[in-house]
Parts: sequence; C-alpha cells; structure tokens
Amino acid sequence: MKNKVLILTGYYYPSIKAGGPVRSIINLVENLSNEFDFYIITSDRDLGDCKPYSNIEVDKWISVNHAKVYYTDPTKLKMSKLLSILKEKDYNVIYLNSFFSFKLSILPLFFVRMQLLKPKKIILAPRGQFSNGALGLKSIKKNAFIRLARFFRLHKNVIWHSTNILEKENIIKNYNSKIDTVIANNLTRNYKELNFEKQLTKTKGSLKIVYISRIHPMKNLLQALNVLMNSNDNITFNIFGPIEDSSYWDECLTVIKVLPKNITVNYNGIINNDEVNKVLKSNHVFFLLTLGENFGHAISEALLGGCPVIISDQTPWRNLNSENVGWDLSLENNEEISEKIDFFVQLSQLEYNKMSELAFLYGQKESNQEKDIVSYKRLFSNENCYE
Repeated sequence: MKNKVLILTGYYYPSIKAGGPVRSIINLVENLSNEFDFYIITSDRDLGDCKPYSNIEVDKWISVNHAKVYYTDPTKLKMSKLLSILKEKDYNVIYLNSFFSFKLSILPLFFVRMQLLKPKKIILAPRGQFSNGALGLKSIKKNAFIRLARFFRLHKNVIWHSTNILEKENIIKNYNSKIDTVIANNLTRNYKELNFEKQLTKTKGSLKIVYISRIHPMKNLLQALNVLMNSNDNITFNIFGPIEDSSYWDECLTVIKVLPKNITVNYNGIINNDEVNKVLKSNHVFFLLTLGENFGHAISEALLGGCPVIISDQTPWRNLNSENVGWDLSLENNEEISEKIDFFVQLSQLEYNKMSELAFLYGQKESNQEKDIVSYKRLFSNENCYE
C-alpha cells in the first residue's frame, strides 16, 4: 500500500503567479505519483486574486494531475475547518511548504503539539525563506516569530527539507543547529528526450534580454534595471511576471523612464507555463539578480530554452562560467555585471549558437537525476519516524 502524503501549500495548479514553489510541487507529484498517494490542500485562487479559479470545484477532494486536491477560500479557512479536513484521512506524512504561513504551517504544527493530529512524519520545506535576502525583508516581524517558535519548540520532531547545502546552512544558522535536516534537490519535468531547437538571429552590438519572475523586491528587478543604465549598446529587455508589489514596480517604472534611448524595456505581463519555452527561444540571455533562491526553476527553464544566464550568486546554480553557460555574480559589483552583459552584446551568431547549445545541454544534464528521485522516496517513506 502506498504511503499517503498530505501537502499543504498556499498555491498549486493552475496558479501562474506564485512562482517556483508551485512548479516544485507539480514536479514532485508528476515524478513520484507511482510511489505515493498525494493529497493537496491549497487556495482556490491565484496569488493576489480576489476571485477563485473558474471551473474548479471547491471544498471537496477532486482529482487533478495525479493528486487529490482540496481547493478552499483561504479567508474562510478557520481553525475548526482546517482540523476537520486534516483528520479526514490517516496520512503517513504531512508536508508543509512554508515556515511563516499561519494557516498552512503554524496551525497544523499546533494541532500536532496538542495531539489532535498524529502523523508518522512531519516535513517542513521553508522554500528559501531562511536565505539572507528573504529574512532581510520584513526582518523584525520574521525574527520575532523565529524566536517564539524556538521558545515554544513548535517544530519539535519536524524533519526539515532543504533543497541544497546552502539552504541547510541558512536554516541552521538562522533557526537552530539541533534540527533534523534532509537534503533533496528540487525535481524538474522530464527533459531527457528534449532536443535543442533554438534558431535566433544574433548580431554584434545588440542583445535581447529576458526576465521571467515575480515583480517583487526579492527578485531584485530594480538593480537589473539600474545596471542597464550605463550601457551604450542596443538592448531590448523583455520583462514577464506578475506585479506582486505595486510600490516596488513604481520604483522600477521610475528607472525605466530615464533609461537611455538605446535601452528598450517591454513589460509583457503574466506568462503561462506552456509559453515559457517559446519566450526563452526568442531571447538571447536570461537576467535575474535575485536576492535568493532555494532552487530557481526559472533558471533551469532558461537554460533549457537555450538562454545563457546572468544571475546572482544567491542561488544553487554556481560556477556557471566553468560550464560556459553564463555567470553567477556578486550583487555588490554592478560593474562586473555590466561587463558580462557587454560580453553577450559582442557575441557573433556563431559564438552565440555554441554557447546557447551548451546552456541547453547543461540544463538537460542538471534536470532530474536518479539520486534526486531516491532522496524523495526516502524523505516520504516511513524511515526516521518519531513516536
């Protein structure tokens, strides 16, 4: 009999605004549904939306892409209702996908501490929330809760899921060194049979750059725009993603208005997941100076779209220059970032084609590896259970 795994997450399919965590869970279900029965409790609407998704039944379990999903209005999800849903089935594993979510992380842990729930295993994936960049935003409130959680031992017997060694170190540094932490890299779609098919004109002196991410301080679009301020080359900067923070976007617009005429910026709104690869194939370089990522699905997708990348050194994607697929750079050095943009501007068609194919092959090589699948099988098994 398969283990029953209950996933609590703020957003799930068909969300297109909530970014990488949604993709992580979709990929998890797609890759492991033969091994485990997945149940998902999530919001009935997308990030920032006031209305629920159309054509989705709410407040009942429905089948969605190899999982049973319970969509509900988060504003009406009271403590008694959540406890009732959680107790409907005897789950082997409860998998939480946020450290700070009150309803979908803190309350379930409270139920367990009060012995109202007795799963064999509880796993918490903080999804990059302990990175220095993430904790630097609303730091007073976040640090206060971390201290309270430690004091009340809210996370006693919880297994922490880190997607890489850096995230593990951040959790230990910012929360507690005496925790049980398991590393399992985020899974991707299966790209092993994908072929390189990018055909994009590249002339010296011009460049098409693409950004695909949420418009939020964490993603650091403002610095990317400021870096372009000093460029003398003909650059088109295509921006895709939901405006999650309107005041931050206003700051970005202020910079966009004073950019030199050789820089063209296009904001293209929200992009559906099935359109991402097409967009990447029509741009030369992916640009994301994020303050922190526990994985970076957009980076993985960019490489598979044949886009070499210029990213910050705050992601697991490191030492990219040694693979000749781009750079992971310090956010403290705008001049170096500008130099790498100029490098791409000056590439010829032949030089770009070679680098583009290398990016694709590297992205394909780094997609689902057997060791990652095995790590998740162990994570969701009955091993390391507590009484």
